[in-house]
Amino acid sequence: MKFYNIFLLLTSLLLLHSKAWGQYEFHYAPMDSFDLHTKALIREINAGIESIQESFPKATRNEFKEIFEKKADLLTKRLNSNHFVNDQDLNLLLNEVFREITTKNPREGYPMRMLISRSSAPNASCWGEGTMVVNLGLLGRLNTQSELAFIMAHEMAHQLLDHVNEATLEAMKRRNDKSLKKRAETYGKLAVLKDIAYDDAKYSRKNEHQADSFAVVLLRNTSYQWHVYESVLNMLDSADYPESTHMPDLRSRFHFDRYHFKDKWLESPSGGLGKSSDRGLFSSDSLKSHPHISQRIAYLDSLFGGNNPMQRATQSTERLASDLQQRIDLELVHSSFILHDYGRSLFYTLQMLNRYPENKFLKTHLAKLLVRLYLSRKNHTYSRYVDVSNYYPRGMEELFVFLNNLRMSEIGNLAYNYLNRDTVFDKANEEHYFLLFRVSTELNNLEVSEKVLTAYKSSFPGGKYLDLMK
Repeated sequence: MKFYNIFLLLTSLLLLHSKAWGQYEFHYAPMDSFDLHTKALIREINAGIESIQESFPKATRNEFKEIFEKKADLLTKRLNSNHFVNDQDLNLLLNEVFREITTKNPREGYPMRMLISRSSAPNASCWGEGTMVVNLGLLGRLNTQSELAFIMAHEMAHQLLDHVNEATLEAMKRRNDKSLKKRAETYGKLAVLKDIAYDDAKYSRKNEHQADSFAVVLLRNTSYQWHVYESVLNMLDSADYPESTHMPDLRSRFHFDRYHFKDKWLESPSGGLGKSSDRGLFSSDSLKSHPHISQRIAYLDSLFGGNNPMQRATQSTERLASDLQQRIDLELVHSSFILHDYGRSLFYTLQMLNRYPENKFLKTHLAKLLVRLYLSRKNHTYSRYVDVSNYYPRGMEELFVFLNNLRMSEIGNLAYNYLNRDTVFDKANEEHYFLLFRVSTELNNLEVSEKVLTAYKSSFPGGKYLDLMK
């Protein structure tokens, strides 16, 4: 009987996985951007900042106001530039967790609004004036509602403990310290700057320990499993690595019968471009706002006895829907593009094409990316969309080396040959005609662009791209 139950469980899990995979085998529709009541929300944010400002000492109000005005400006710009998503399933999930935590822990001072950022960074943040932000990149790596609850409780704790505003005030006090000028004259400005940076990091690390422990206190009153802090913190510790360890095969993806892949595209420049780097003015560890993960876990273990092996072995039963997680993976392709991070968007696109090789959205997106990369190189704006610094997330180095080795004409030829594949070009997709017309024209292949335009007019007499294809 026990074997039969296990068989049923495994069968149901397999069916769920097949359903989720099949749903995205051919299609994907990107999530909407958050644009509901944006103006009212911006007014609400500014009002919250004004209220906080009144509580600060008069001597620091002007400086504090300047800092928070910059925060408000940044939030406003992001709200007006599609930086946040508005997805019914994700909103329901976050609201459910928020209600469970707040109803089981009634108190004043919780965040007043939650936003879901398109950022691929596995992170969440508290802005100090009532806004809590959870990134798509974090939601995509969580396995259970309990893990999400710990993340949200941690950020709620920052808000309840007023950590952001306290840290801002302490930093202003240190920077306005009259003895700094004398220390700078004695020891040099660089030494004083390092001291300030280290002090800020220490102060923030103390706050992280407090927020971790307060999060556990909040979760212990809920139906969620509070000891998931270990799995969550270990996940954050691997944030420098892509979630999927399957790296895209650039050679097979960009090798065409009429345009072969070139070995030189993967040669690392002598300057070390594309290699992960920790070089900088300060120690990388000293500037981290978060303590070492092992220290955070050990601290919580010491407070709550979480080092009990039997307790950690308990498995959660409220796993996040696999369909939702796969939607997030696909959405990161689109979101990175919206945030003008074409390199990362290309990386995610190639990864997802390995999983869904016939997905029409991904095929179109790859073509669009290649054309955009070509145009940005032509318009000398390439560095806005492809990072050319010395640091890349681990595991993505090869792709960024590839992108920075490509010449403008080579990107154009990759786009042209990719779109000309029978397995890619979709005669029912207007955008494919436009993209092929655009790149053919840019490469002075006017015979092809004329044929594309003629075919487009025949298939779409009132097509939306007609004006752009003149």
